[in-house]
Amino acid sequence: MRDKSGSCAIVMLIIDNDVWIANTGDSRAVMSSSMGATYTQLSNDHKPSEDAEKERILKAGGQVY
Repeated sequence: MRDKSGSCAIVMLIIDNDVWIANTGDSRAVMSSSMGATYTQLSNDHKPSEDAEKERILKAGGQVY
């Protein structure tokens, strides 16, 4: 049986006026304000079906099935 394991996480660190976002795997994060009237995308998907992610995986010696 082929291993289909993986990981996903989003972490936000706020220090004073700085906000740091870390994203791995198939996770999405948005930030909203004005009672949800406005929003901002904080992350991008890390899916192997995306060309840039597939290229990154292959260059690192990984495989995409």
